[in-house]
Amino acid sequence: MIKIALPKGDIQEKVREFLLEKGLDFSGYKKEARSYASRTRGEKSVFSKQFRQKDIPIQVSMGNYDLGLCGTLWVAEYMRKFPRADILNLRTVSIPCGTLCVCCAIAESGEKQGDDILEEMIKRGTVRIASEFPALAEEWALKKKIPDFRIFPLWGAAEAYPPEGAEFIMISVKQEGILEENDLNAIEYIYPSRVSVIANREHFENKNLSFILDKLT
Repeated sequence: MIKIALPKGDIQEKVREFLLEKGLDFSGYKKEARSYASRTRGEKSVFSKQFRQKDIPIQVSMGNYDLGLCGTLWVAEYMRKFPRADILNLRTVSIPCGTLCVCCAIAESGEKQGDDILEEMIKRGTVRIASEFPALAEEWALKKKIPDFRIFPLWGAAEAYPPEGAEFIMISVKQEGILEENDLNAIEYIYPSRVSVIANREHFENKNLSFILDKLT
């Protein structure tokens, strides 16, 4: 049996369409369905389960699932925490998952932009960064050589933190106008995210996954 972890949430419908285009019809994979879906075709059996995107790299790395589809940001976040994790990024699919960016409150930025805002925040003291991507946020802070910073890991709703709860947030921007709606100013767009097809390294090397991989890669 091949086990594949599929994403819930805002990319679910696009992922479902992608799978259908590849000839993979997981009939139970839809928003109104329960978490479980299974599919059997001839002698090949495939089991799937729906997860939050952030949980899929964990499930694949642990070997609970052979394959998974999720945003590249969640793969990057997990690999930043666990660089020796047993994950292979097999390919990237042209399904957008947002753009990672660092933002502050418009009221705090004034007329300044980009690194000038960062320099001003550094002068004030400890720079607080709130994010669902704490490992990537730490990587950014170190790259920017911020001398004194604190990272606040979140489960969501980072947009509400500046300016009282944090100087900066690192978020995935998925919709136009979301920054303006929350009075935020992007000081740096880091990189766009797409859907990645990932595999457990050991299973990829030792298990016959060709029935699915021939369609996905």
